[in-house]
Amino acid sequence: MDSIQSVPSAPNESIIQGTILDIQRCPEGLGFVWQVKVIESQDVIEYANFATRHIGKEINILIHPELKKFFVVGDKIVAHIFFQGDEKGGAFFLIGDKIEMVKPDPI
Repeated sequence: MDSIQSVPSAPNESIIQGTILDIQRCPEGLGFVWQVKVIESQDVIEYANFATRHIGKEINILIHPELKKFFVVGDKIVAHIFFQGDEKGGAFFLIGDKIEMVKPDPI
């Protein structure tokens, strides 16, 4: 019986703009899972952009527990993320502390 090998995702990074819809603790208690509605996705040179297909949709982003920046539901953000997984599933992860609030347009 042949076993089917999983194919890991290609190297990828995306810079997304979105709105935080929900914040939950990770089931294991380390870090958080943010549900974010993706408004825009920008390419990062030399990397595939896996977030493009999620524009207008919601994604979950895993946030590591060392993040020192504070965000709440409703915040509009710009975040540098990557996808890790295979054809069976995976997740988006925040890269380091590369996340900022979207600055409001001047009046």
